[in-house]
Amino acid sequence: MQTVRKLAVKLVKSVIAITPNSWVEWVKRHPKLVAAYSRNLHKSGLLYQLQTIEELTRSYDAYQAYQRTYINSLLAVTAKQDANASNLSKTATLPALNLLVCIPEYDPELIQHTLDSIAEQSSAFSAIIFLCHVEHEKSVNALLASQLDSPFIVVSDATAIDLPVLEQACFVMYAGDKLVKDVRLLIPEVVDANTQVAYVDTDRYNSLGEACFPDFKPDWNPDLQLTTGYIHSGIWVDSLSRLFKAWGEVFSGKSHEISYFDVSVFLCYSYFYSADKHIQHIPLVLLSRPDDTPCFSQAAALVTDLYQPFADLLPATNPALRLRWHADDSPLVSIIIPTRNGLALVKACIESILNKTTYANYEILLINNSSDDAECLQYFAELDLHPKIRVINYDKVFNYSAINNFAAKHAKGDILALVNNDIEVISADWLRDMLCQVLRPDIGCVGAKLLFSDDRIQHAGVVMGYGGGAGHAHKYFPADHNGYMNRLVASHNYSAVTAACLLVKTADFWAVDGLNEQDLSIAFNDVDLCLKVMSLGRRNLYCAEAVLYHHESVSRGHEDTPEKVLRFKNELTYLQTHWQQVIAADPAYNPNLTLRRENFAIKDFSDEYAKVEVKSK
Repeated sequence: MQTVRKLAVKLVKSVIAITPNSWVEWVKRHPKLVAAYSRNLHKSGLLYQLQTIEELTRSYDAYQAYQRTYINSLLAVTAKQDANASNLSKTATLPALNLLVCIPEYDPELIQHTLDSIAEQSSAFSAIIFLCHVEHEKSVNALLASQLDSPFIVVSDATAIDLPVLEQACFVMYAGDKLVKDVRLLIPEVVDANTQVAYVDTDRYNSLGEACFPDFKPDWNPDLQLTTGYIHSGIWVDSLSRLFKAWGEVFSGKSHEISYFDVSVFLCYSYFYSADKHIQHIPLVLLSRPDDTPCFSQAAALVTDLYQPFADLLPATNPALRLRWHADDSPLVSIIIPTRNGLALVKACIESILNKTTYANYEILLINNSSDDAECLQYFAELDLHPKIRVINYDKVFNYSAINNFAAKHAKGDILALVNNDIEVISADWLRDMLCQVLRPDIGCVGAKLLFSDDRIQHAGVVMGYGGGAGHAHKYFPADHNGYMNRLVASHNYSAVTAACLLVKTADFWAVDGLNEQDLSIAFNDVDLCLKVMSLGRRNLYCAEAVLYHHESVSRGHEDTPEKVLRFKNELTYLQTHWQQVIAADPAYNPNLTLRRENFAIKDFSDEYAKVEVKSK
């Protein structure tokens, strides 16, 4: 039967793909049709999958064609000249822009790749500086003299650079990196006024020189930088002195020579110590890096002292650094678990918390929502005798937001933990890891890594815009997958996280009036809460170290009845109306990635390409 359902759903999906939008919208207005489709989609077992290499190659080729057209169009418009690139080669009116090439080790082949891309620039940089180890200066000078026509400076110490050059804007890259042709012209056009640091998207090239595997980065994501160094090259700084000053403070009193991680370290330093963290993301692939570039996890020794005042580095078995943030105290955490009956689920949930959780200072508030199962009621009565547990009755109609708001008023803790009754603890330190994050003053809501019962990803952060509203990043990926740009194994920022397991300061929860029980009784109330907390100036965070099972919707089921579909539609409309700006451009995502699937695939650029082609004409 499942095979038949799969074939039927695939057929429906194929039909939808070629059906006019007006017809699709008509179907969406009929809850019974939507419910039938949803019901069979869940039962069919169809899952979102990773792109194959062939699919990735095709989609990235399409993106590159789009980007070339877009850049040509942008430069033509901003320069108020003809789109012909030969008319854009004049540099007399261009603002000063220098180029810094960092050379951690002397490799003539890597340096040559960079020199070739510099030679292909349609306009010259104001100055080109090569920073290398002192013992390599002579070799680098000799190579450049024979291969580079433009004037250049080779130094092993920033003090050898003239002050006027130090105070000018600079683009920074590494030997082996290759620039897109028009970087010199493009950067001054796309960097915003008052920006101190900007960074570009990158890709990697293979041994044949072919560009592949793009890193479509999110907007400035401090915690992703701290754990993965996702910004590693291709940065613009308003003055080169800013970069060297940061390096001087990080490595003060130590013997240090340029490394593959110094750009990443500079950005980590900027998070901790820069008063004005105006860091701009330019969502264009303007730099290609060798595909064997070292992983940031190898930089642990470089950043240990930098992190030490704030967090300890713990051993990790994946490419991301694992941080345990310092906490001055051990506050009481109020774990709120609403339930109606569901004996097996609730028992597994509570016993896993009691038996596995290493952090001890917590209370459990079990909210009994009109349970009528005799065995459940007997179990609840036994739980109510436990010193860590209070059973509180809530006899109104099920409203997830109202139940949790009700429970929060009874909570004694400085921290609230919203936990579904179908959660089961896997990692014993889950509460400690999440608590250390939520206690940071700049962090709002903290979510966990949640797995389906079959060890696939259920939740690892929420991306705005999926399905026109919000969805779970990396959904259905294997639990041991590193994820796109290592985002499954790295604790970092998302605009929202799920309340199936969520920590938030009690003060922040009430500062935004808790969950919206009037408009969002079931769906999107957690997303709305996160976005409200984010508006307080906080960053929400996915905690990759906190791993739990989430036997999703076992107790409630899917949105597969006409009544549920209609309610869901109203709640989606509320979300779209009130958070339109974040849905349109989620800062934790990238505009070049798809919103049709939760797999970080590259979006379809056929329509975008056509629009730019028309505009350029």
